[in-house]
Amino acid sequence: MKGRTLLETVASVAIPFILAGLGGLLSEQTGVLNISLEGCIASGAFFTALLITLGVPAPLAVCGALASGALLGLLLSGIHMGLKANLFIAGMGVNILVPSLSGLISNGVLGHKGTIRITGDYNLSPFTWLMIPLTLLLTFIIHRSNFGISFRAAGVAPRFLSERGISPNRVKTSALSISSAMASLAGAFLAMRIEAYVPGMSSGRGWIALVLVWLGFRHPLGILFSAYFFSLIIIISNITLGNLPFTILKSLPYIAALTAFIIANARQHSATKY
Repeated sequence: MKGRTLLETVASVAIPFILAGLGGLLSEQTGVLNISLEGCIASGAFFTALLITLGVPAPLAVCGALASGALLGLLLSGIHMGLKANLFIAGMGVNILVPSLSGLISNGVLGHKGTIRITGDYNLSPFTWLMIPLTLLLTFIIHRSNFGISFRAAGVAPRFLSERGISPNRVKTSALSISSAMASLAGAFLAMRIEAYVPGMSSGRGWIALVLVWLGFRHPLGILFSAYFFSLIIIISNITLGNLPFTILKSLPYIAALTAFIIANARQHSATKY
C-alpha cells in the first residue's frame, strides 16, 4: 500500500469518524454532548442493510438510516430535556436500546438476529474526498452563519436566544437530531462498504468520535485531521496483523485515542496556566 493508495485508504477509513465526529461537535456546540453516537452508527448500518435486503433502492435505504438517527436524537432529547434525565445515562440507554431493537426487528422481519448481507455495486470512492469540503462547509456554518450562532448561543448564552423568541431547548433538540442523523450516515457508509450489517460493527467508533471532538479542539478542521490520524493508526494495526497479539491490535486505536487525548488536554492546561 503506497502513495496514493495509502492516502485513499486512510481517507476512506476516516469517513465514519469524520461524520460522527462532526455530528458530535454540532450537539456539543449547543451544550448537549451526544453520548448516543455509538448506537446511532449501529442504527444507520442496520437499517441500511435491512432496507436494501427488502428491495429498497440504496439511496432510499440511506434516507431511512438518516431518519432512524434523527428519531434517536429526538428520543435522547425527549428523555434528557423532557424527562430531565441525566444526559450520559440517557445516551447510554440509547446505545443499549439499539442492538436489542435491531435484533428484535431483524428476527421479526428476516427470521434471524445475526449478520445481514447485502449485494450491489456501491461506488463509494466519490465520497472519499467529499469530507474535506463538507468540513469546510460546516466550519463556515458554525462560525459564520446565523444557524451556527444560534447553536453556539444555546450552549453558552441561552438567554440571548430566549430574548429573541427562540427556544434554546428547540435548538438543542435540532442539534441532537442532526448529530444523530450524521452518525447514522456513518453507519450507512460502513454497511455499504463491507456489504453487510454485523452486530457490534460500530466497534467503538462512536466513542472515538467523541474523543475527536476534544482532540480536534472543538473545531471541524481539527476533527478532520484527528480522524485521518486515527485511521492511519487502524491501518497500521491491520498491516502488523500477525506480528502482535490480537488483543493489542484491537485495543491500539483506543490506546492511541487515550494517549492523544491526555497529550492534548495537558497542552491545553499548560497554555491556560501560562
